[in-house]
Amino acid sequence: MDIVEKNMNMNMVEKSGESTGNDGEEIKRVNWMERLVELRSNWSNIWQQKQVEDEEEDNNNGEEGCCAEGCSLKEKNGEMGYKSYDPKSFSRFLVRVPWSETKLFSKLAFLCNMSYVIPEIKGEVLKRHYDLQFVTSSFEKKAEAAAYMEASTMKEVIAAASESEKHETAKDFRGGQHSSPCEWFVCDDSSTFTRCFVVQGLDSHASWQAYLLFEPAKFEGTNALVHRGIYEAAEAMYEQFMPEILDHLERNGEQAKLQFTGHCIGGSIALLVHLMLLIRNLVKPSTLRPVVTFGSPFVFFRGRKVLEQLSLDESDHIHCVMMHRDIVPRAFSSNYNNQVLTLLRRLHGSFRTHPCLIRSKTLYSPMGNLFILQPDEKSSPPHPLLPPGSALYVLDKTQRGCSSGVLRAFLNSPHPLETISDPAAYGSEGTILRDHDSCNYLKAMNMVLRQQTRMVVRKVRKQRNLLWPMFTSPSPHSWNDEDESDL
Repeated sequence: MDIVEKNMNMNMVEKSGESTGNDGEEIKRVNWMERLVELRSNWSNIWQQKQVEDEEEDNNNGEEGCCAEGCSLKEKNGEMGYKSYDPKSFSRFLVRVPWSETKLFSKLAFLCNMSYVIPEIKGEVLKRHYDLQFVTSSFEKKAEAAAYMEASTMKEVIAAASESEKHETAKDFRGGQHSSPCEWFVCDDSSTFTRCFVVQGLDSHASWQAYLLFEPAKFEGTNALVHRGIYEAAEAMYEQFMPEILDHLERNGEQAKLQFTGHCIGGSIALLVHLMLLIRNLVKPSTLRPVVTFGSPFVFFRGRKVLEQLSLDESDHIHCVMMHRDIVPRAFSSNYNNQVLTLLRRLHGSFRTHPCLIRSKTLYSPMGNLFILQPDEKSSPPHPLLPPGSALYVLDKTQRGCSSGVLRAFLNSPHPLETISDPAAYGSEGTILRDHDSCNYLKAMNMVLRQQTRMVVRKVRKQRNLLWPMFTSPSPHSWNDEDESDL
């Protein structure tokens, strides 16, 4: 408005001093046209600058991911709107993941897929494919507990044991009683001193019960709110993991590394265990490799603040791999319409005061680095915001203009309600299972890895072909018989 008033005042001054006649009228028209052009240019620059500043403010000063964006979103007819992107404008925020990181994700995707058939895991398979050693699993722990209870009663053991043995036995017994709804297994990579904990996703009635208990609860006494059912599952799994964690730390000392991974809610549980180890100060941050989740729902609000209080960067600790059209990572982090909000508030009283739901009409906020996996078109249709073809991208938060609105646009396209409203989405041949199944994650990841490997091989061959003549051609400084005779 200051610019508008300034230009109007300038024109009023000019008007008062204008001469009469044709020359004066012509000068008047020219001046007005120049001022209008200048005004339009200034207004355009101000508007563009305001958009950039708003995006940077969302990116740098937002309280929490989607909620920061949600507070600035405009509401139309009771529904939340967000900035739209096309493939060209969205692709500038995408960076292809390098071969080394893709290879690691491929290995972890293989382990997550194996978590659904743990009793069938053979040590030689892990050894042959990835040089890993099978350590133990939830099935083995259950078998040990059953055998132990069959051999003698708890009362007899405690009566015969020393005080220290009593404590350990009681602890193991309590851990066995509070079992997690998801199965798991542990394997070692001796070359890097890394013990990997792999958590299964939705595969039982108990795991579905945990998933559907999605009202918020306080996380570890902090101001962060977390999905209650998954938090309770993580607490039980934390107790089960502790013997294997302590054993690995004792065996390898400062060299010991821990990594947690999982598919679906298994990845969310793995994330919570990772953070619980940090908050409870059981291990140093350098001991933990980034937790890697595959198709996992986001389950935190203000989770970023927890890591900031620990002086840690979320991007260094959390890597979320998401199939381009997977509905599960979108489930709790897409915009809900007013009908869904009304239903949620009636479902549980905590939703009436849940800050993320009030501010941005979502349940939980994304955390960490988002890796977007797109399979080939034969496996699943391409995403409308992604370039065509199979690829693995990471969302580049350092790119200018990358705000939480960019991630929100992707999570709302396609919207989960749009997916589940289609009858063809359900069943073994439906789109939900197609884009969420752990086996399809592994297939898509391996396809990307093969493409990248072929590119690397071609590059090496090209370099070798360029260098080979240099090695095979005689050196101009080499000696021969003629040189010797001349000398």
